[in-house]
Amino acid sequence: MAVAQRTLQRLTHHPVGILDNLGHYQAMGPEPDDIDTWVQDAVTDQPLMHQAEAQLHTAQEQVQYNQRARWPLVNLQGIAQHTLGSMLPGMVENQAGVSLNLSVPLYQGGHTSASVQQAQAQTVASVDHVANIRDEVTLNTQTAFLNLKDSVAELHAAKATLVSAKISLEGTRKGYEVGTRSIIDLLQTATDYIRAEQDYNVAFYNQVVARVQLKAASGQIGMGDLESINALLRRNEAS
Repeated sequence: MAVAQRTLQRLTHHPVGILDNLGHYQAMGPEPDDIDTWVQDAVTDQPLMHQAEAQLHTAQEQVQYNQRARWPLVNLQGIAQHTLGSMLPGMVENQAGVSLNLSVPLYQGGHTSASVQQAQAQTVASVDHVANIRDEVTLNTQTAFLNLKDSVAELHAAKATLVSAKISLEGTRKGYEVGTRSIIDLLQTATDYIRAEQDYNVAFYNQVVARVQLKAASGQIGMGDLESINALLRRNEAS
């Protein structure tokens, strides 16, 4: 717990203090319950996709920029001069001129071709990068979707196991009081109950985390989602 608190403090840059617990809530699965819709939204809205596509666009623009190095270069320069009384008093002299220069790159030692080929290779790499990111985003979204659905079933199963373990513990305690069960039986049943309670708490928190992970994987997460999770917290009396 101490290590976890230090990790949280590193993320927030604030003292952890007393943490609130989650109150009871109804387990929720994906909404909508359609994995293809989540994947489509992820490919469209995931920031990683936007970054990869922007890099591809930059690489394509670089190819065109390097190809323009073969184009002729035209320079147009103009000059105007007004002189008053420089040589003779009252003499006015006005001069104007225009020059047009045309330069054609004939040979640059293969530099232009090499730069174009390099930019084209970078474009191919960027295309592959976009495809890889799309596959990664798709897989992450699908995994988060299935994990959220599984977390609902896991929470229900953990709750049923906890109820069963509690009933078993109460029965064993009664049996121990009347002498039909031993202290070993009671300790074993109590251990099973504690383990079931721990598994339930883990499943309880995993269900909430799975909600956020699906929204994050698909690029749909916003402040409203975090505020809804924060609303599930139950204030500790000690705080």
